[in-house]
Amino acid sequence: MKRFMNLELPPEPIINSNCVRKRLKNSICDNCSTSCPVNAISFSHMDAKIDNDLCFQCGNCLFSCPVDAIENISPHERTYQQDYLVVNYDEPVAMTEELIVWHKQFQIRGIQIAEPLVDKWLPTIAALNLKLKTLQEPIWQLRIEQPLAVDSGRRMMLFRQKLDQKPLSKGQVKTGLNARKQFYPEDSWFMIELENESCILCGACAKVCDENAIQIGDNQFILDEKRCTGCMSCQVVCFPKSIQVYEHTAKHSEPTVFHYYDAKCHTCHLPFFSWEEDVQTCPICSQHKKQGWL
Repeated sequence: MKRFMNLELPPEPIINSNCVRKRLKNSICDNCSTSCPVNAISFSHMDAKIDNDLCFQCGNCLFSCPVDAIENISPHERTYQQDYLVVNYDEPVAMTEELIVWHKQFQIRGIQIAEPLVDKWLPTIAALNLKLKTLQEPIWQLRIEQPLAVDSGRRMMLFRQKLDQKPLSKGQVKTGLNARKQFYPEDSWFMIELENESCILCGACAKVCDENAIQIGDNQFILDEKRCTGCMSCQVVCFPKSIQVYEHTAKHSEPTVFHYYDAKCHTCHLPFFSWEEDVQTCPICSQHKKQGWL
């Protein structure tokens, strides 16, 4: 009995301090929650938690978290043969983001599914092929297998049949949106849209971006979408609401460069940046004048 009493349970899954929900009080990132099939992830003020009683460790959250903040969960181990994933029993359905990594890491080019499971997997495969087509990659083929009829009275023949079958390989892919960036370094998965008419060039978006997808300096405002992981932090801190982030797959994404000018306000005498040359009033003083404070 003592042997069983000293048995250590595996650590519970947690969301660590990298989570943008824990760093920005107004964060709108809910990628892990929306990808969870059992609603095991909940949010509160500057906090995010995983309910270990509900979580069955499917690993979906690993492929949706923009900052790799999920700990103590491993990606689901899947079986494959040559360049086909093999799904012959009811296992957690993979997200498109996971299959994108299988495509590069294991060179998988199709999926073999037992007929009763096709309907569960078909939407994911369709979404995957749309992205692969955009990336100019080979799309996955679908191979449907009929369930084998089992004759319980002929066990030796069934055993012989199993011996004749080629063994299946098992594997796990690398996790996280950052892993996807490593396999597709020149492609992007999100679009950053800037409305420079309302942007006041305060620089908050660049400071909060962990991936340097937004860079401001040397009179250039650079949006490098292939670095973006979709955490939405830039969108949250932008009080003029000049930045929006959308899911969007693009092949050979090139940075977008906007140019701005150095200026000095004639009212408060402080330096500022402007989208136009020879502007004499900074955005703050302009706003104060509109409100009648100056």
